[in-house]
Formats: sequence, structure tokens, C-alpha cells
Amino acid sequence: MKYIFTLILSLTLSGCTASDWIDAAGGIMQATDKNEKDARDMRIKAANKAAGY
Repeated sequence: MKYIFTLILSLTLSGCTASDWIDAAGGIMQATDKNEKDARDMRIKAANKAAGY
């Protein structure tokens, strides 16, 4: 699935400059980091709630 997504993305962005590619990669990494942080925060909140805090 990752390979198909990469192929489609590369074909879609083929007219972009190098800085556009870097911006796109940065946006993807930031979204991944935010998703991981949100998931961690939800687990901490659930653990605190279960512990009675």
C-alpha cells in the first residue's frame, strides 16, 4: 500500500520543485508527530481517569 501511495504521490507532484517536495515531506512528518502525540495524550488521560485522578 505504501508503494502505491508513493507512486501516486510522485506522479502527482512531479511538476514540483525541490523545496515543494521538502515542504510536503515536512507536512507529512508533522502530521504523523501530531497524531502520535494526540494518541499518547489520550492514553495518559485514560490512565489517569482509571486511577481516579
